[in-house]
Amino acid sequence: MGSRQSWRDCRFAHKGVETYMIARKYTLAYLFLLPAVALLAAFYIYPVLTSVVRSFTDWNGFDAGFLWVGWGNYKNVFGDHHFWAATGRTLRFAFVTTIVQTILGFLLAFFIYTLVSDRWRKLMRVAVYIPVILPGAVVSLLWSNLLSPNFGLVNEVLRAIGLEAWARGWLGSTETAMNTLMIVNTWKFIGMTITFYIVAMLAIPKDLIESAKMDGAGSGTLLWHIFRPLLKGITEVNFILSLIGGLKAFDLIYMMTGGGPGDSTTVLGIMIYRRAFLSFRFGEAITMGIILFIVILTLTLISRRLIASREDEQ
Repeated sequence: MGSRQSWRDCRFAHKGVETYMIARKYTLAYLFLLPAVALLAAFYIYPVLTSVVRSFTDWNGFDAGFLWVGWGNYKNVFGDHHFWAATGRTLRFAFVTTIVQTILGFLLAFFIYTLVSDRWRKLMRVAVYIPVILPGAVVSLLWSNLLSPNFGLVNEVLRAIGLEAWARGWLGSTETAMNTLMIVNTWKFIGMTITFYIVAMLAIPKDLIESAKMDGAGSGTLLWHIFRPLLKGITEVNFILSLIGGLKAFDLIYMMTGGGPGDSTTVLGIMIYRRAFLSFRFGEAITMGIILFIVILTLTLISRRLIASREDEQ
C-alpha cells in the first residue's frame, strides 16, 4: 500500500514539474513577444481605433476638443459628387495600371529569361528594378522635365522626327494628364512585377522546358502553354500588389500635377490630402481614408476569389 502511494506521489510530482516547465516556457515566449506586441498596439492598433472614432467627429486636426457628429461625415462624403468622381478616377487609374503592369511585365520577364547571354540577363534584371528603388520625388522631377512642353526631351524628339503636331503639354492637358501619369506609374513599378516573374520562371524545372523544345514548341507555345499556367500563383500576387498600389496612388500624382489640371487627376489620395491639410476637415478626411481601405480590401478579396475560381475551372 505504501509503495503505491509513493508511486502516485512521484507521478503527481513529475506532472507538476512538467506543467511548471511548460508554463515557464510559454511565459518566456510571451515575454519575448511583449515588446513587439506593445509597438504594434502603440503604432498601429491605437491609431486605427482612434481614426475610426474620430471619423464620427468634426475634428479639425489641431484642437484637442471636437464635437460628435455621428454619421454626419459619412453622409457628407457619400453625398459629395467630387468624391464619386475621384473614386472613378482612382478605380480607372488602378485597374489600367494593374492590367498593363501584369501583362507587359510577364512578356518582358519572358524576354529577359530567354536571353542567351547570362551577363545580359543579369544586367537587364538590375536595369528594370532601378526605377522601383528611386524615390517618388526623383521620378516626378525626372518625368516632369522630360515631358516639359517647351524644352522636354519627349517633345524635342517628336519635333525632330517630324511629328511636331503631337508635341504638347502632356501634364497640362485634361485629355492627356491622367494617361501620362499611368505611363509614369507603370514605368516606375513594372520592375517589381518583372522581378517576381523572373524569379518564378527560374524555379521552373529546366527539363520540362527542354522537353517542350524537343517536341517542337516555339517561344509562343512555351509562353502560353508552359509559363502561363505554371505562373498563375505569381500572377495573382503581382495583380493584387499592383492593384493595391494603384488604389493608394498619391506621391507621383501630387508632385507631377497636384491633381490638376482642374480635377482631371484628382484621385482619392489627393482628395483626402486636400480635405485634411487644406480644408482642415480631418473628420471627413479620415472617413474617406476608411472608405478607401474598405474599397481596397473588398477589391483584393474579389480579385483573389475570381482568380481562384478560374484556376479551379481550368
